[in-house]
Amino acid sequence: MRFVFFILSPFLTFLYSCFDLQKRSSQIVFVLFFALFGYCHTFDDMRADSYRKYGSFLQYSTMRSMDDIVEDFRDGVIKDVYEEVLFSTVRRVSDNPNIMMMVVGLFGGFFYMLVIKRFLQDRHMHYSLPIIILLLFMLMESNIPLMGGIRNFSAFPLFIYSLIKVLIDNRKWWVVGLLLTPFIHFGYIIAVVATLIIWLIKIPNALLHYMAITVCVLSIFMDTSSYGGAVDVFVDSVDNEAITGRISNYGDEDTDIHFSKSLTSRLTRINNQLSALFVALFLVYVRRNHNTLRHTNYEQRIYKVLLFFIFVSFALISFSVVGQRYVYIAMVLMYLYMLNLYQQNPTSAVRGFICSMPIVYILHIAWTVYNCYCNVGIDILYKPLLFLL
Repeated sequence: MRFVFFILSPFLTFLYSCFDLQKRSSQIVFVLFFALFGYCHTFDDMRADSYRKYGSFLQYSTMRSMDDIVEDFRDGVIKDVYEEVLFSTVRRVSDNPNIMMMVVGLFGGFFYMLVIKRFLQDRHMHYSLPIIILLLFMLMESNIPLMGGIRNFSAFPLFIYSLIKVLIDNRKWWVVGLLLTPFIHFGYIIAVVATLIIWLIKIPNALLHYMAITVCVLSIFMDTSSYGGAVDVFVDSVDNEAITGRISNYGDEDTDIHFSKSLTSRLTRINNQLSALFVALFLVYVRRNHNTLRHTNYEQRIYKVLLFFIFVSFALISFSVVGQRYVYIAMVLMYLYMLNLYQQNPTSAVRGFICSMPIVYILHIAWTVYNCYCNVGIDILYKPLLFLL
């Protein structure tokens, strides 16, 4: 029956299924909607990543073997292998960029379905306003409007799910998923190294707490020029010319000036500053009320991982236009922690923090909605499946 409703209204069926992801039919609907979102891309927005990938895919005519792609990666010709494998594989059966984006949606949608399903496994209360807000924010962090970037959209859900399984669920074999993400997007080298550090090294919670708050406050005043030394260290330690060239370009002063002129960049910076203040205030509240808030060892385990990735994410947030992607890691962990802390303390100020998020992140919400509109229009919201296809 759910699939019949999906044919009639894919969007509404998708939203309904998000609240019931323990059922296999809901999981399939979730993934199918992500695939449909990819298929419905219009490629009209020249500023979008999808526009560039559209051009790259149409120009990609050489059917290359996996050995050739890996050799180019080893030689430093390409930064990672996923996009090359994707283009080469899809071009063997279709030259339609909408089909290519559908495949991207299937891959990323599957792993983000696992992320949302894992988030909802921690829900043991009936749906209330705070839980619905957290679920909707989890959906927003799926980066579905950034699907056109292909690599980051595909790497993020695999990384965050593997991270949760390894550090919180203690399922060590998911470290394989972590190690695969840099081959999808080279930027996850930093995230993987950070994960291995907190996994293997015991850092006191008190120290992590002050590190996280300090970085949140400092991030308000940082810009790309603050990372000059770190860029040099990274470039010297990575033996891949394609990667080091891209990082050097992001850290270049002229590049930073160019991106800074963009209205999107200015609004993103304001959103990041508001986010840093919100997160810092929440951490101060949790620390000051540590003895009165109810929490189990499970919440404490999430809290430790959260603190570390807040430190890592907000330390990178101001780096050019790419630092923003690391914050999504910390925010997903924060929503998971908030869910569990709220359920342990439903009458505490945690409820107020959660309910204030739509106001604090209004720019982020507006940016997400606008970019979805630019990529697929509004037809996907109300048209039946057959009309969309």
